[in-house]
Amino acid sequence: MDTKYVNLIKSYVKVFISVVLGMFLADGADVFAVDMTDIRSWLAAGLASVIPLVLTALDPSDHRWGKNAE
Repeated sequence: MDTKYVNLIKSYVKVFISVVLGMFLADGADVFAVDMTDIRSWLAAGLASVIPLVLTALDPSDHRWGKNAE
């Protein structure tokens, strides 16, 4: 796999994990008391946080990951 795509995937994963972890800590959730509602809200926040990276990847003028990247 191309280095550009590896770096892009790493960025997605880093942002996703940091937002989910931040939501977990902000909720003050107990690891043993997590229910499906908590998981759904954390996953929704994680997916929403990746949207700017997806838009950056689709932007042809962005030279980091855009369609015209080097």
